[in-house]
Amino acid sequence: MPISELIEFVLGYRQRNQSASKEQIAGAAAHALHLTKHRSVYACDDFAVRFSAASGAPFANVVLSLSALRAFDRLPFTVAVIRPDSTDFLLANATFLRKISHSSHSLRPDHIRGSFLGHDILREYEAIENRPDNFDTLFAIHQEFTWVENVERLVEATNQIVGRGRRFSPNADGLQAIRQAPALAASLVRHPEYLRLKEELATAVRERSSQILEYARIDNVNQRGNLIEQAITGGINAHNLGDMVRQIAGDVTVQLEIKTKLMDRASSPKAYNIDKALEALGRGRTLIAFGFVGIYVDAGRVVSSTISILDRTVLEATRIQFHWAGRNSRGVTQLTGNFARVFAPDYQEEIDTAVAARFLADLLRL
Repeated sequence: MPISELIEFVLGYRQRNQSASKEQIAGAAAHALHLTKHRSVYACDDFAVRFSAASGAPFANVVLSLSALRAFDRLPFTVAVIRPDSTDFLLANATFLRKISHSSHSLRPDHIRGSFLGHDILREYEAIENRPDNFDTLFAIHQEFTWVENVERLVEATNQIVGRGRRFSPNADGLQAIRQAPALAASLVRHPEYLRLKEELATAVRERSSQILEYARIDNVNQRGNLIEQAITGGINAHNLGDMVRQIAGDVTVQLEIKTKLMDRASSPKAYNIDKALEALGRGRTLIAFGFVGIYVDAGRVVSSTISILDRTVLEATRIQFHWAGRNSRGVTQLTGNFARVFAPDYQEEIDTAVAARFLADLLRL
């Protein structure tokens, strides 16, 4: 059952029962939509919702404890804000929390404490408004981040501590190598050994397509991605930049990142850790590429494409997630734009060196 059914029901019920209380609205929605109550949260197999009342425009109520959110964070978790004359809906999964405000003094990654308030929920995430018509897009973004990643970010944001990451600071040689990366990528687009690497991935995907389709039906996006990556690479997940590493053209290192995209539903693969990418490029003679695996689950079809992270289409789809950039990190990138055309059989990789150079310069300035 899509969350739009909940929203449609609540808005319709309020229109018919304008003086209904928060409790009456929640009870009616639970009965009509067969939701199960878990203390203050109502849930089904497809979503969870917390009903909250607000007397005016400000919304500073305690919404939920972080520990309670954990049980529902794999689903779209929505807060229905019931005001005297209006109803608002906010997606409140961990990715969309700014910090933990209430009783959070002892919050640590291994010690989940505290609750979030209404004003801790982001009203906009990387220029995407937090409103119902964007919920599918936002939840696809959220699914790419693990609970642990979100908790570590919230601990840093809440307690003003230094994160565990390491901000890369290139020396003069490293800076020069990063600046040369677009020209290197452009020079390899038609290189025979690079083309053979593309075919290596395509062959691996074709040979394992049945297994990939089986894994694609797993709801947990991180488990799904890990299993597909293992099927393609034939080994354990590296969890570092470069799931496959190859040497081509004599001395060029290609770091290939396997990325899965579900083609028939909202899917926004997390791309790469910015500091790790800059560090790899700073070593010189290094190309970072995505090994895209596109899956049409309903049609039972799998396609693939190997493309540099500096390809024009890929850059157009790459979003820098500033929300994730802590004091000791530049954060991560995510592919939230439309890049499905890279799977077309006749797609030609294109490196616009000027555009790519500006992009890398922007990353360095973060």
